[in-house]
Amino acid sequence: MAETIRNTGAEGLLEILCYGLERDAEQRTANRLGDRSRYVGLSDIAKMLDCPRAALATKLYTTEHKNTAEALKHQLLLRRGHWFEKGVRQALMGYCFFPLSQLEIESRYGEVPIKAHLDFTLVADQPQPTVRILEVKSTVRLPTTLSESYAMQSGGQTALLKAYWNLPVFNLVQDTGEVLHHRTFPEMCNECLGVSLPDASACDVQGWILCLSMCDAKAFGPFLPEDTDITRCLDMASEFWETMIALRDNLLNLNTIQTVQGLSPLCPSCLWRKDCPHFKGSSHPEWEDTLAQFIDLKTQKKSIEAEIRELESRLKAAYQLSHTVRGEWINAGNHTFRVIPQNGRVTLDRKRLNEELEILLGGQEAQMLIARCEKQGDPFERLYAVRN
Repeated sequence: MAETIRNTGAEGLLEILCYGLERDAEQRTANRLGDRSRYVGLSDIAKMLDCPRAALATKLYTTEHKNTAEALKHQLLLRRGHWFEKGVRQALMGYCFFPLSQLEIESRYGEVPIKAHLDFTLVADQPQPTVRILEVKSTVRLPTTLSESYAMQSGGQTALLKAYWNLPVFNLVQDTGEVLHHRTFPEMCNECLGVSLPDASACDVQGWILCLSMCDAKAFGPFLPEDTDITRCLDMASEFWETMIALRDNLLNLNTIQTVQGLSPLCPSCLWRKDCPHFKGSSHPEWEDTLAQFIDLKTQKKSIEAEIRELESRLKAAYQLSHTVRGEWINAGNHTFRVIPQNGRVTLDRKRLNEELEILLGGQEAQMLIARCEKQGDPFERLYAVRN
């Protein structure tokens, strides 16, 4: 081991990191989630809303990356979510909350095995019985609105929890390594947290989604337990399971499965994009160099813009620390700079406007007024390019 470390160069260190992350991910999945090919998870159903073909391919098949750099990038993307979960758990415990982590709901819908894994479940019996399910999502950028797949996953979690409240379908791996199997939800809360809960109808149950980027966070919710959510989840789980079995038994071809509609933000990083029918078209290899140059320049642009933001933040901080009178120029050799306050942009809150107009005019009149005031811009073309 010591000799290996001593003789390892830069590329070798990255290979060690990549291999270690892959091994740790395999072990974590086996311990926490079991054999994922033997059941349908709520995350599978959520992915199916985004792209059925990619969701099923991820469930059934494995893919090899071209090189260590590509494999490491993929592992870091996947692991970031797990690292965020650890950080959120530490934050909750720092506030003296002691959540149930990765509480599992194990059930069957006909012949379909279904499992839901709840990132964090917060429980209290005072001042009133309360349950909060917190799902953690790692995002490059914080979304303005929540995707349908995320919303459905959280709605499904709350609906399943309430529907199976008094059934022995809850499992939990404790920090000690002890596994608690086949408890009801009240039994699990009493055994692990010392909290006594009444029937589900007397509890305030909500789901929340916490989106985290590398430097910010945003919460979405609440998601309440609805009968429509559980019906939709179970029906989609049945469809997913039947299609997965047919693919596994070679009764279906993967390329006959529906793909995403339009170009999803997930398409460029999808592991199953190379032979996806969604990207099938005519062949023009003579344009490869131009496209490669275009994509490289776009990548450089993103990197340069990030560097500009970083330097701008540092200069603003330096200006504040210099105790210069606000608005006064600072001379720095051949360059001069200053920081001055700016008014924020004025934006229109369309949701608030619509609500106010509905109060004044009524729903139909408000919609007609908004429609008369809307203006659509001229059509335009947008170039989409991804690297195979």
